[in-house]
Amino acid sequence: MKIPKLTRLACLMALVGLAAPSLHSQQTEFGPYKFDLKIRLGLYGGDLQQTKYDNKIIGFGFQARREMFGPGRAIAAEITWEHVPSRWQNLIDFETHNQYNKDDPSVPAGTFRKLSLHPYWSYDGRKESAHGISLAVSYHSKMPTGFGWQPLDAALENAEWYAGVRFDRYKVYSEFRWQFYNQSDFPEITPSVNPTGTPPRYAVGGNGAFHEEGANLAPGAFAGIRYSLNDSFALEVGARYFGTKHWDMTPGVYYGEEKYRISAGTSYGLGIEFALVCKL
Repeated sequence: MKIPKLTRLACLMALVGLAAPSLHSQQTEFGPYKFDLKIRLGLYGGDLQQTKYDNKIIGFGFQARREMFGPGRAIAAEITWEHVPSRWQNLIDFETHNQYNKDDPSVPAGTFRKLSLHPYWSYDGRKESAHGISLAVSYHSKMPTGFGWQPLDAALENAEWYAGVRFDRYKVYSEFRWQFYNQSDFPEITPSVNPTGTPPRYAVGGNGAFHEEGANLAPGAFAGIRYSLNDSFALEVGARYFGTKHWDMTPGVYYGEEKYRISAGTSYGLGIEFALVCKL
């Protein structure tokens, strides 16, 4: 029986949560050093969301902190394994059916010679997922207090802010699948209506499928607020700017050829992350 991903995540969080208090009570003192386990969940946007066709990230991290530069201040280093999922996206769904309005040399002169992709029978599918290791270095400091309002000062007493830089190395797996049919064969068909019967007589630009995979090191930055619930748990919420390697495929039919073109780069996005911190 296959256990749903959310169920597995909930079970893991419960196990870590039950174990954290006992680990904390039995911990060995390491002088100025403290250690945390973190479960991270986040949402992101920007170019990264457009290339992944999704907006979620999940991670599990281990952080070491050392108090320095005065009371309530610390330097921390964290290593995290993260997964950036993706979904299949058919780009034809978001294109105007006659965007690729070019002369079709296969159609005799004097007839309908314009090339346009049929939105029902054509398909341009993309999917690009990523997973890997993130290394973060941050500075932590207690939130300022003494505002004169007791509830606010009491809340800030258990809070701290942090900021730092991170270096992400994700392995990215990009998949491409496509099939193009010419709307020119059926100019009388309304593109918004799903036609019946057989597809057009021939495909323009053919069909195909392939994948690309690789990794790169992308620098980023982050900042946030941490609130200690008790001696065993804390919550973090923060913003981060990060990126992953990205491949883009331009089918030949888009520029009047049979082959396709591939370009590589890095896609960045701004994300919001939430973390459950288990103090060891």
